[in-house]
Amino acid sequence: MKLITIFIFIVFYFSINMNAYANTKSDAPIMIFVSFSMPDESIKGWMKEAEIIHAPVVIRGLIHNSFKETMKKMAELAKDNHGGVQLDPTLFQRFHIEKVPAVVVSLAQNCSLTQTCLDDFDVIYGDVTAEYALTKIANQNDSPSKLAKAALLQLREARNA
Repeated sequence: MKLITIFIFIVFYFSINMNAYANTKSDAPIMIFVSFSMPDESIKGWMKEAEIIHAPVVIRGLIHNSFKETMKKMAELAKDNHGGVQLDPTLFQRFHIEKVPAVVVSLAQNCSLTQTCLDDFDVIYGDVTAEYALTKIANQNDSPSKLAKAALLQLREARNA
């Protein structure tokens, strides 16, 4: 029980301090999963696109289990970008994310912490653009494709503005 309480406090603390500008909702229909082991330019690109489509950028854990190192890295990345990251290892578990970057479009926003979200979500892996990932999902013509199409339109409008 003590470990769970500490974990909840850490997630709460990290979300408040690292997500001043990011969408922090773990029930967002579109989520982008990254890792600080990815190249900085890649993470910055994902953060920028995530801001446009109001998607949280999610990480699994801290750099070397250190808030200080993680916050320092986040400050470097956010220097010329808006946004932040959401620390939530449970989302990696729920959507079976084993590699990053990954874009998830989900209708199963309300599955519990003990469930995996097996139905009504699509995932695209690879260091591509959000536009590419959303196009792939939109072309699947399944339930999440409608959400992907709406986000794709939003992304394209922002680029043409």
